[in-house]
Amino acid sequence: MALLLLVFTATPRAEVVSSEKHDFTLETLVTGLEYPWALEFLPDGRMLVTEKVGRLRIIENGRLLPEPVGGLPPIAVEGQGGLLDVALDPDFENNGWIYLSFSAAGKGGTGTEVIRGRLVNMRLEAVQTLFRLTPKSRSGRHFGSRLLFGTDGHLYISLGDRGDRPRAQDLADHAGSLIRIHADGSVPDDNPFVKQSGARPEIYTYGNRNIQGLDRHP
Repeated sequence: MALLLLVFTATPRAEVVSSEKHDFTLETLVTGLEYPWALEFLPDGRMLVTEKVGRLRIIENGRLLPEPVGGLPPIAVEGQGGLLDVALDPDFENNGWIYLSFSAAGKGGTGTEVIRGRLVNMRLEAVQTLFRLTPKSRSGRHFGSRLLFGTDGHLYISLGDRGDRPRAQDLADHAGSLIRIHADGSVPDDNPFVKQSGARPEIYTYGNRNIQGLDRHP
């Protein structure tokens, strides 16, 4: 599979594609990726790309490096699950933290998990697990999952309902929610349900189906 780069242009060019808002061209950056799911730019210009099949790849100077990044935990690749989003810590240039979401196996089935680690050469080091969706289930659908740091410095994690819509209405269940945690995985004191008995304290919003887009108002 090829990774396409959208290049917006204000002047006519060969093979320019027109839309209602913009004219743009499609430029093939690299080929050979298997189900690329997310990408993130490193400060030095390299690109991190997740492949849903469980590999974290690096594009450097317009070239896909042949070897994937090592050190990732076991990833359950099934249905819509696999290696999902990637994000950098807002203070990445000082602390080096890279965050990844993925589907992982455990008691009861699979569920979305989030880790962070530091990229050392071609390996993820000092890996920490920050979040695990609870409870896990046998469904292969609706894992989410996008990662976004808010202006408040908190990490937001979108989770799907795992194909079981009633779960999204249950505050004792992470499925179908937007999670809000500190960068180290701890729970902010001002989360809306942190003091509610029986509720998962990480939940920020609930009743969601399968959030696969997440952005921040500028």
